[in-house]
Amino acid sequence: MRILFNHNISGAADLIDLMRRARPDLYVIATHERRDTPIALAADKLLPEPAETRLMSPDAYADWLLQVALTERADVVLPYRRREELAGFRDWFTARGIRLLTASDSNTMGFLEEKPTFLSRMETAGVPITPFRRFEGAEEYGRLRGEGELFPDHPGPLCVKPASGIYGAGFRIIRDELPAMTPLSGLSALELPDVAFRALLGALHRPEPMMLMPFLEGPERSVDFSCHDGHLLGTVTRIKAGTSQRLIHDTYGEELAQFVAQTFRLTGILNLQTIEDTAGTQRLMEVNTRASGGIGMTGLTDVNLPALLLDSITGVRPELPARVAREVRAGRRELFWGV
Repeated sequence: MRILFNHNISGAADLIDLMRRARPDLYVIATHERRDTPIALAADKLLPEPAETRLMSPDAYADWLLQVALTERADVVLPYRRREELAGFRDWFTARGIRLLTASDSNTMGFLEEKPTFLSRMETAGVPITPFRRFEGAEEYGRLRGEGELFPDHPGPLCVKPASGIYGAGFRIIRDELPAMTPLSGLSALELPDVAFRALLGALHRPEPMMLMPFLEGPERSVDFSCHDGHLLGTVTRIKAGTSQRLIHDTYGEELAQFVAQTFRLTGILNLQTIEDTAGTQRLMEVNTRASGGIGMTGLTDVNLPALLLDSITGVRPELPARVAREVRAGRRELFWGV
C-alpha cells in the first residue's frame, strides 16, 4: 500500500510509524512546507508543498494534490491541510482509483470543528457537555459578565477559548481578582486578569467567536479513536497525570466515541476530549476531525489505532472495538536530528 500525506502536524510522524509497525511494506509519501519536519524521519519520500499552495482556490489545490497522488502512484491520500475543502473533491480521487480519506463530507467536518454548534447538538442528544456561552468581542463579553452568575452549578473561575482551533490556542483562565502583591511571574501563561482580557478584546480589530465557560479542574481525558464509515474500531484514552499521561480503556470514552462516530458516520483516526466536573461527570469538550498530537503515545498500548483503520479499509474489521488490556504510563522526551 502507498499512502500520501499532505502538509501535516508533526504527530503524523508517529501515525506513520504506527502504520508501518503493522505493515512493514507500507510506502509513505509526504508533502510539507518545511524540510525540518519530523515527518521527514518517518516518510519514505518527502516532497515540497510550496507555500503558494495556501493561496490556491479549493479546486486548484485539490487538483494539485491529485496530480501528486497520481505521480507517486498513491493508493490512499490522508489529508490534514485544507481537509474540509478536500472532502468536497473525493469523487475526483475516486474516479482515478485513489481513496481520499477524510473524516466526513465538508459540511459535517465544518460542523464538528465549530465547537458551540456541535456541543449544542450533543446536549440535545443527552450527552453531558461543558457549559458555555458564546460571544464575540469586548461588548458581548461585557454584557455576558453583567448577567451575574452564569454557571450556578459550576461555581469558581471562568475560562475562555476560541469557538474553533487546535492545541488550545487562545485558551485563558480569567481571574476576576488577583491576590494582593501578586507579581507577574506569579501568574501562569494561561492566566489573565479580567481587566486585561477586556482590554485585549477591545484592542482586536477583528473579534473572533469565543466561548466563556466554567473552569473545571477535574481529570481531563483525551480519547483517541479509529473508525470507518461510522463503525468504531478501537479507542485509547489518555489521562493527564502531572508531567506524564495514563493510557487506559475507559468505558464511557468508548461509548461516546461510538456514538459520535455512528451519528456522523465518521472515518479516520480522530479524537475527542472530556473533563470531569466536581460531581465526577465526564463532560464533552470537543471532537477533532484529525489525529491528535499525542497519537504516538497510544503505540505504548496493545491497541494500534492506525493499523485498525488500514485493516478496515482493506476489508478486515474487528467484531468489537479494540480495547487497552493493561494500563500504561507514558512520559515524553525531545528528539533532535540533523536536517
